[in-house]
Amino acid sequence: MKTSLCFSVFLLLTFTDICSAAAVKFGALKPQASKEGDCSKCPKHERPMDCAELMGNGVTENGVYTIYPRSRLASCKSIDVYCDMETDGGGWTVIQRRGQYGNGEDYFVKKRKEFKEGFGNLKREFWLGNDKIYSITNQGQYAVRMDMKHENGTSSFSRYENFWIENEDAKYTLRLSECSGPGGDSIGNHDGWAFYTVDQPNKSEDENTTRSGGWWRNSRRTSSLNGLNLYKTDRVDSLDGITWITFGGFINSLKATEIKVRPKKFH
Repeated sequence: MKTSLCFSVFLLLTFTDICSAAAVKFGALKPQASKEGDCSKCPKHERPMDCAELMGNGVTENGVYTIYPRSRLASCKSIDVYCDMETDGGGWTVIQRRGQYGNGEDYFVKKRKEFKEGFGNLKREFWLGNDKIYSITNQGQYAVRMDMKHENGTSSFSRYENFWIENEDAKYTLRLSECSGPGGDSIGNHDGWAFYTVDQPNKSEDENTTRSGGWWRNSRRTSSLNGLNLYKTDRVDSLDGITWITFGGFINSLKATEIKVRPKKFH
């Protein structure tokens, strides 16, 4: 069985070895050092499933860490993610970031396979990948937070208390509800819609909407945080941009965004 190799390694380890091998060697955690420089005790979660569990282990710095979603343990698959340990109490696993990093305006105009696997730089601009987002958000009840910065310098956010996506066979259909936050609800009407890409449009999309990045977009087009990066261009007023109509309106392309998830019951 695939699981035998994965778990048999740990059966041979002592309690102290598990601390160093699982938490340090596999990159999930920084060592919990004692005065002698060794791990003082085994972390609560030697293979953390998300950034919230990392925070429960005492990790408090933003940065790239390795997590092990429960659905991937059987095949020993890990995911490198960026953890936001500061915003609203921390513990957020970041699944998307947009901003002014020197990439082309069409950097997020990718095909289905690229959105499935993920692309970009975790410390800069990226999409984590639909398969990975599915793995994370289907191991429990998760909330999602969209942080946004307007071209005029103002910032806002929207939060949904329930968020997950379905698997590839279901075209990564979006499921979310219970919006709060000053940024308003621009994606609630996208609930139940499949993920759109340039080579796999939704049934209501026409050829004029295939220019923008992959998103759970329906014909209303009230949000597209993966749209064209039109900040400081002569096309800033465009429906193809990074849009969230309840913060910035229909045609103003946002300057920066982050989408992040963490367990609904946190702390």
